[in-house]
Amino acid sequence: MKRVEYIQYGEPEVLMISEVDKLKPSNDEILVKVMASSINAVDWRNRQGRLRLVSGLLKPRVKQGFDVAGLVEDVGYGVSGIQAGDRILGQRGNFQGGAFAQHVVLKSNQYCPAPPEISFVELAGIPMAATTAWQALFENAHLVPGAHVLINGGSSGVGHYAIQIAKAYGAAVTAICSGKNFEFCRALGADVLIDYQKENFINREAQYDIIFDVVNNQSMERVKRVMKPNAVYIGTSPTPALLWSILKSSFASNKAKFVAVRPNIKALADISRLVEEGMLKTRIDKIFNLSEIVEAHRYSELSQTCGKVIIQISE
Repeated sequence: MKRVEYIQYGEPEVLMISEVDKLKPSNDEILVKVMASSINAVDWRNRQGRLRLVSGLLKPRVKQGFDVAGLVEDVGYGVSGIQAGDRILGQRGNFQGGAFAQHVVLKSNQYCPAPPEISFVELAGIPMAATTAWQALFENAHLVPGAHVLINGGSSGVGHYAIQIAKAYGAAVTAICSGKNFEFCRALGADVLIDYQKENFINREAQYDIIFDVVNNQSMERVKRVMKPNAVYIGTSPTPALLWSILKSSFASNKAKFVAVRPNIKALADISRLVEEGMLKTRIDKIFNLSEIVEAHRYSELSQTCGKVIIQISE
């Protein structure tokens, strides 16, 4: 089978497509024919060597790709409730990767049935990005109907799911994006739009119950003026600058959190329900074939995508 490999950190050209032995499912595992996957920021950050504490200090040990949309091909001993031919939606573990491949194995806590009649390319964008948004809003911020939510990076892969999930649960959503993406975010359900190229949201009079900062570009000392007394700030990446701002701010001690995404069946199942009910959709920015993985990485790391970048693996 074909799988994306890399043996050193560097530019996108370090990625190569190798022929490796087809996998076999062990106990409590299923073998999946991967129809499509998608790129997340962690993929190119791993490749760049920016996450060496996780991906390997000297050379990469975490494979590329975490999102899986595909068909069950085989099941291991002890697996029940699923069989060959079933459609699934899954996410490889944070220290595994390996979804940029024709086949992958998933454990029982890494997948759920996929909604019928939804294309694999649309499903492929969901697992890591939508789960990140779901965990941030529910596990970190305890979202309730009527909450005022600010999403910084509303047109991003994670952000565009966060808008839809928050709206599906009755929140009022303000999205920050560039002016050219206003219509994109408005179509997702955003109530208020802020063009970050023209104004800084911290200068507004509005205050929020939840600030979900996908881009992590504000200090806690500055953000606190737009946070209600019991508000929560959630970041996606604990950058050194942001960690330092939190350490300096006594205000941030119980109000700043980071979402550490992980395979989460409860999240995936709820997200799948929203997809099936038509309340959540993947907005696809661009589709690349597996053979175009270098170009896909180069495009994604510009951080200017609107929605998700999909990797088509099988027809």
